[in-house]
Amino acid sequence: MSEKISVVIPVYKVEAYLPECLDSVVNQTYRDMEIILVEDASPDGCGAICDSYGEKDGRVRVIHREKNGGLAAARNTGMELATGEYLFFADSDDWLAEDTLERLLQGMKKYGADCSAGICVTVSEEDSGKREIRRSRQNGDQCKTASEAMEQVLLTCSSACNRLYRREMLGDLRFPEGRINEDEPFVLQMYRRMGKIVFLDCETYFYRKRSNSITTSAFSIRQMDCVYNSRDNLEFVTREAPELIPAAEYKYCKTLLWCYVNLRKLKADGQAKALRRQLRGEIRKNRKTALVNPYLGVPLKVLTLLCSL
Repeated sequence: MSEKISVVIPVYKVEAYLPECLDSVVNQTYRDMEIILVEDASPDGCGAICDSYGEKDGRVRVIHREKNGGLAAARNTGMELATGEYLFFADSDDWLAEDTLERLLQGMKKYGADCSAGICVTVSEEDSGKREIRRSRQNGDQCKTASEAMEQVLLTCSSACNRLYRREMLGDLRFPEGRINEDEPFVLQMYRRMGKIVFLDCETYFYRKRSNSITTSAFSIRQMDCVYNSRDNLEFVTREAPELIPAAEYKYCKTLLWCYVNLRKLKADGQAKALRRQLRGEIRKNRKTALVNPYLGVPLKVLTLLCSL
């Protein structure tokens, strides 16, 4: 049986960071892999960098998209082309520990899991190059059922990166294209298909937190996608895992409040005003649900009342 791992890396406007990412992948202690670089019509030198790695390493396959389609579309392209038994996603401005793939595969086999994840280290990077490192703590390896892992996604957040998936379990599952925050719907539905997910007590992934990235940039209309995704997640949970409805309602109500409050910063934007009215109506509609939700704290319940006036 093949033990090949397909590593999918979307690439767009990360010229300064891409070599560090790619070096960490091609130099993995685990060697049986294919590396699929989906260069998403990047306007900088990313395409040339990808090609140079493809020329040096036969495991590297470079796909040049003629038109930028966004992160979700690039990941989907990589998924379609993957041939390995296992699948791993990395973002092109992050990097891996040298034994990441080896540890994740060993952990998956040890616990008989369909998915394995390690600890993510957050590296905040200033323009000067100075780095501040924040490490997470975990008490040993933790095995979770699909329901437990899904609840974790709903109560916190999740990334599609830093996880090794048994590819056959994903089937036709793809990232929702045209939105940001596309990881959470994907991971939530992915966990639903899994029998067991193991979270390993070892550092495997280094997430570069940049001031100009999608996740750290100033609030914009685009972040309304978080509301749409959390609404879709609630609908999915209601159909597929009703025991998690309170957790999904928590995430939806919290996201409504977050977007409503942040839209106030865009005072001169007519679209923002219309969206605020829309969200206020949705907050009012879900007010009773929010006030009895076991996960929503008192401050957010008070905010719910204030925003629904």
